[in-house]
Amino acid sequence: MANRRAWGEGSMYFSQSKNVWVWEGNYTINGVKKRKSFTARSRKELKDKFEKFKENYSKEMLLLDKITLKEWIEKWLELFVKPTVKIKTYDNYRQRLQYAVERLGSIKLRDLTAIVLQEFLNDLLVNGGQNNQGLAPDSVRRIRTYLKITLDSAIKNNLMAENPIEGTKAPKKTKKKPVVLNEEQTTRFLEIVKSGRYIYHGIKNPKFLNRNEGTEYYIKSFYNLINLALASGMRIGELRGLSWFNVDFEKNVVSVKTQIIDTVDEDCIFDDPKTEKSVRRISIDSSTMKELLAFKDYQKQYANNLGDQYDNKHFLCFTNTFGKAFSVSNFRKRYFSKMVAAAEISEDYTIHCMRHTHATLLLKNGVSPKVVSERLGHSSVIVTLNIYAHVLEEMEQEAPGIWESIVNKSI
Repeated sequence: MANRRAWGEGSMYFSQSKNVWVWEGNYTINGVKKRKSFTARSRKELKDKFEKFKENYSKEMLLLDKITLKEWIEKWLELFVKPTVKIKTYDNYRQRLQYAVERLGSIKLRDLTAIVLQEFLNDLLVNGGQNNQGLAPDSVRRIRTYLKITLDSAIKNNLMAENPIEGTKAPKKTKKKPVVLNEEQTTRFLEIVKSGRYIYHGIKNPKFLNRNEGTEYYIKSFYNLINLALASGMRIGELRGLSWFNVDFEKNVVSVKTQIIDTVDEDCIFDDPKTEKSVRRISIDSSTMKELLAFKDYQKQYANNLGDQYDNKHFLCFTNTFGKAFSVSNFRKRYFSKMVAAAEISEDYTIHCMRHTHATLLLKNGVSPKVVSERLGHSSVIVTLNIYAHVLEEMEQEAPGIWESIVNKSI
């Protein structure tokens, strides 16, 4: 029979069945009630354990009372995110949460409120971004989502009792239709890119632009990159990481096995493709492959002319003038933006829009969404249908006319 007596915030008693002294009691961390028990052979040993527990509890409470949002975000990213996700995903979390670190980082977790967070989210819509031009609603929604995940983890680790982000409202979701080119625009765009005339765009006196061997290399390299991007729907990272080893000219197939990405800390990192389905084989039309083969021969001759200055150790299809992975930022600012302007295309047409153009034109010309999904490397056909729902809606409007023509032909 156990002999019970009160002791501190719990109970101490001798368990005759186990022949040990036992302490059991409750304690609270940030509003969360928890149960604790421990045993000892003697009453004195049990009391020493209890005193040690109280001492550690007091130190922990002092620490938890002082931890700031910045400290928790940094610890959470390092302990729970970095070891479990791809480097690009980790980098994305860190970049998004940096807004919270910069503006709310010094606030203690226990002092975070829904009002403080709502004011923060509202301000991002107006003053967020590098130039304080305001962030897009979808970007603010993403930041809110990442904050929720971060603070949910703080609750699980007994740093908070409840998540104040739950009391905030996310900005209204906006669905922006991707900018795509039609068949005629695509043809014209490719003609301008192939000619290289775009490099003079915006320059009043072309003689100040030296079109040397390096310039010619970039013109040919980037034309083939654009041509393949539109013909395959590949992501820019996949195009950067494409090796000649993964181009089968006999079967007209390109295999996507790796990508090159940039992070805040480092550029040109070789990484696995975005998802499992991103590892894929894409059939390419013969005209595009013929152009690519001619460029391969040109690149080899160019490399021979440069000798040791050209070091393409990864056998990449598209490189800078010295054989290294090209800079996306440099490509976008110095080349792609001029291509778009010279072709008189909307400035909202981004590098990623070439992927949308590929998918949209295939869907509009009757290619199955499943086939398009596999070419794009989407995780499922549902993802493809969600992204290109507007295309399918337009096709549905055309369906009655197509049906009518089918019936009339059969009469």
